[in-house]
Amino acid sequence: MDHQTNPQPSQRHTTAALAATDVEGLRASGIPEEAWPLLPHGNVGSLVPKLGIHFDEFTVDRVSATMPVQGNTQVVGLLHGGATAALAETLGSFAAAIHAGGRALPVGVDLNITHHRGARDGLVTGVATPLHLGRTTATHAIEVTDETGRRIATARITNQLLPVQAS
Repeated sequence: MDHQTNPQPSQRHTTAALAATDVEGLRASGIPEEAWPLLPHGNVGSLVPKLGIHFDEFTVDRVSATMPVQGNTQVVGLLHGGATAALAETLGSFAAAIHAGGRALPVGVDLNITHHRGARDGLVTGVATPLHLGRTTATHAIEVTDETGRRIATARITNQLLPVQAS
């Protein structure tokens, strides 16, 4: 992670959340250790492992991850659009969490996705890049491609950044 572009988490969040951090889950998902304090709940949730999402890059300027098509298909054998949308929302929400630096909880308020083509096998890669990084909202564009670089889907998510309440 680029320490100059990623804000430092609040001391309260660092001490309280790291005690409950799911170290195994974070490592298995590819989240770098220096990013753990930036995640509001110290874990990746239950959907990330179910979909097989694995993070490759994790900075305020770019969050990327792969997801297997196998296990995430709909009835005709193509990558399920809902799985693609879940990948996009995951990337955008994690990117918003990095931007918030542990001081706010990202809550998705708008997600739209256009599916350009199907995928039957292999991995898809999603890349989230910021469109707007504000104090109360963060908006990201997410591009999902197949292993040959063909665009599978394009998405945009806006997250509201809710202040972390002191406990």
